Amino acid sequence: MKRALLTLALLAAPALTGAASAQTTPAPATPETRTIEAITATSEKGYSIRVPAGWTPLKNVPGTDVAFVYQKIGSLRPTVTVVVQDIPADLKATLADVRDLNARKMPDVVPKLKMLGEKTVKVSGKPAILWTYTGDGEGGTVRWTQVFTLKNNRLYTATLMTPTGTPGDVIEQGRAILDSLTLK
Repeated sequence: MKRALLTLALLAAPALTGAASAQTTPAPATPETRTIEAITATSEKGYSIRVPAGWTPLKNVPGTDVAFVYQKIGSLRPTVTVVVQDIPADLKATLADVRDLNARKMPDVVPKLKMLGEKTVKVSGKPAILWTYTGDGEGGTVRWTQVFTLKNNRLYTATLMTPTGTPGDVIEQGRAILDSLTLK
């Protein structure tokens, strides 16, 4: 019963409308170019995340609190998203519950899913799950690196999506973005 209610709570979560604010540190710009040194997105939903130069914030991405993209690689752009979902307190959901539910849903959501690894990590001292997996995305094979954790009945999920052929330095930048996730 608890799992069924948790499934309903996560699937029925309303679209996230609270936008994270971004603080930028611009470099001197010429008339034809403008470079952003770094962006720290601080959300009213209780987290911040730091994004290096070269990543562009996207606004109004359905179902996300914040999203950033890199330059196009093939037909896709590396993307980092953060999704925040409130879970009713009476469900008493644990990180293990969320992990199990997500693991069951993944094959239906990701065509040609191949799980590459799972680790237990920490985000701001809280236990978190780090997944790496591949599958078919819109426009080709992609790799996802995803970290999720719970704090105060709130599920935080930060995801890096990189298409096949993404240079190693861009993948490292994306991982550094995920590592910068800080809960408030």
